[in-house]
Amino acid sequence: MGHCLPFREAITAIYAKLLYSTHYSLEKDFDDEIEELGGEAHSSYQVPKDKRLQLSGMYQNWFLDYASYVILERAVPHIEDGLKPVQRRILHSMKELDDGRFNKVANIVGNTMQYHPHGDASIKDAIVQLGQKEMLIETQGNWGNVLTGDRAAAGRYIEARLSDFALDVVYSPKITDWTLSYDGRKQEPVTLPVKFPLLLAQGAEGFALGRS
Repeated sequence: MGHCLPFREAITAIYAKLLYSTHYSLEKDFDDEIEELGGEAHSSYQVPKDKRLQLSGMYQNWFLDYASYVILERAVPHIEDGLKPVQRRILHSMKELDDGRFNKVANIVGNTMQYHPHGDASIKDAIVQLGQKEMLIETQGNWGNVLTGDRAAAGRYIEARLSDFALDVVYSPKITDWTLSYDGRKQEPVTLPVKFPLLLAQGAEGFALGRS
């Protein structure tokens, strides 16, 4: 008996083929596909003709929707306040925690996760980038070095608080537009009423998605 792929790996390979081929349709029996990949068929079920789905073109549409979301909701700063969504949520979270003293970055990350529906690592990296610019956040501890490429210490070892400049120019609750957070439990700012051209002063770096 020849080499056989585990059933799960065979299914994964088929799924990858379906996802990345724009001219593939479900006209082949799954068992035939599994056997072609060296797997063992678990069923002789065939998809009825009236239930078959043409996948041609779906990848382009799905990719464009996904790319638009990433670019607008994660990668590009808003022209009104110069902040990316994660940066805005960090600053809002830090204002909630602000009592004039330093907070551990790990605590700021945890509080920001109430507003940011992505991973804690992305929040911590964004805090470090803001802190390294020494404009909106005062730092304490090893925050790395942008010139040498040294990374910042773990969030449990470094601390941050809002700078006097940030407290003076970033916040004004009475003229802030608010929206519900991703789970509907909290309110977060649509944009912050920044009285300073942050986008020009800070610039922006990062990466998004594209096609060639």
